[in-house]
Amino acid sequence: MIKYTLRCTCNHEFDAWFNNSAAFDKQQSAKLLSCPHCGSSKVEKALMAPSVVTTKGRDTTTTAAGPTRETTSSPASVLLTSDQSEDYTPVSSTPQPEKIVELMRQVRDHVVANTEDVGKSFAEEARKIHYEETEARGIRGEATTEEVEDLQEEGIPVSPLPRLPDDHN
Repeated sequence: MIKYTLRCTCNHEFDAWFNNSAAFDKQQSAKLLSCPHCGSSKVEKALMAPSVVTTKGRDTTTTAAGPTRETTSSPASVLLTSDQSEDYTPVSSTPQPEKIVELMRQVRDHVVANTEDVGKSFAEEARKIHYEETEARGIRGEATTEEVEDLQEEGIPVSPLPRLPDDHN
């Protein structure tokens, strides 16, 4: 497998994994590659520093200042292809935290607006709804880690609300 940093004509950069360089060439010539940001199919390899995995399992990246060692891969360096398929899934190499936080805020606001706050009796109410002892409705509230694990073991679906940076102010 080989990872390329790709760039579209709008200068958006993203990473993608391929089985080999021929797989990239084949997909590029068939115009199967597209930018995840703008959808442009005019995608080319961006200039990249070589990355070599050493015997100690660390990446050594060569830069203009010389080789540097990294103990972990970049968060964008995630293998997303499966089996021996030549398909790829683009991964943004430049996360935009403000957009992610805004999406998380929208999810949380939607949940708050469309559910009933049952406070610390969340686990009890979730069980009543699951076992049809009370009306089905969306609820939110507080639960301990142990209560959440017990609910999940019983097959009762629960999800935490996203915590946002401004929650800590």
